[in-house]
Amino acid sequence: MNVPTDLLSSIGICVGAAALIAAVTWRFKQPLIIAYLATGVIIGPHIGLRWITNDESIRTVAEIGLILLLFVIGLEIDLRKMASGGAAVLLTGALQVPICIALGLGFFLLLGVGNAPHNYALLYLAACMSLSSTLVVVKILNDKFELDTLPGRITLGVLVIQDLWAVAMLAVQPNILNPNLVPLLGSLWRGAVLVVAGFALAKYALPFLFRTVQKAPELILVSALAWCFFLAAAASLIGLGRAHRRRQPLDLPLQRRRRRQGGQHP
Repeated sequence: MNVPTDLLSSIGICVGAAALIAAVTWRFKQPLIIAYLATGVIIGPHIGLRWITNDESIRTVAEIGLILLLFVIGLEIDLRKMASGGAAVLLTGALQVPICIALGLGFFLLLGVGNAPHNYALLYLAACMSLSSTLVVVKILNDKFELDTLPGRITLGVLVIQDLWAVAMLAVQPNILNPNLVPLLGSLWRGAVLVVAGFALAKYALPFLFRTVQKAPELILVSALAWCFFLAAAASLIGLGRAHRRRQPLDLPLQRRRRRQGGQHP
């Protein structure tokens, strides 16, 4: 079966398959996120039907979908209500990841996993065990209309702090024996600037824009999408996008071992 590999065809296949599988999932009263994940497995290039085989198309469709999904979820989030969790959010978020890492270390040690020179499998597994998918959890809460409840707000706050832990882990991962915090501080600084600039524009510029186009529904839609992709483009421009993440180095001890195995000198 010859399947087209161009971007437009890939988008059509992804959206069509997701709609069909989501309808079946909804019929059985299951979260729609299950349908979206299943769609990727079923039509993907590795273990599925191989309807989508172009890696670049997969990355592009995934990134567009992620941007739109986070944008829609963000419309439902009230930061003032989320901050009402206060000390419960801060304390839980600060302690959850270290406690889960400690439990993960004990669990995988019992399974016989251990660290070795240039091999930190135990530490990586424990770190992965401590994290959860903010996107999946928020999508499930949103589908169940629980995002605006007190437990939902506390959960969201904890997930945001957990994401900060994840950023710190990614920053020290390239050289775990000699961690460099400069990239982490740089990313946090650029992210803070983007957030502050976004809030300022949302408060002072967007109200004027939407008052201007409020009588034209199609312009409201176009303006909302323009704001969404403007922020996504700004994030990519300042080094927070996918292209910059792909250029991050691997674990340096692993790189040195690969060079030795390949007969190359560092």
